[in-house]
Amino acid sequence: MTCLGRSFKLACLALCVATQVLFASDRITPDMVRAALEGQGYTVDSVTRTLLGRVRIIASLGPVWREIVLDASSGQILRDYAVEFAPAELPEPAPGDMPRGGDLVENPNELTLQN
Repeated sequence: MTCLGRSFKLACLALCVATQVLFASDRITPDMVRAALEGQGYTVDSVTRTLLGRVRIIASLGPVWREIVLDASSGQILRDYAVEFAPAELPEPAPGDMPRGGDLVENPNELTLQN
């Protein structure tokens, strides 16, 4: 292999690595979601992994419970689900579980992610 061929391969490898690092910095992480929720006043009750390797975050703010599912490999938020309970019906869910019932919150607060 010539020196020029080896240099070309190294340059391509360096470009690929630099591209991955650049795009990885735009990826949403579980820590970013947690910080955004806590910044909005939510208490993060659990952060767990699903059977498919996704990150499931359960948070509460008074009578509102929120479940966010994040694809850890792509950084894409797959689900942002919120329900609100009447004060007399506040649930006591098991750790790591999203409580069942309540009224669907049509537009939960948009997450504002800070780097």
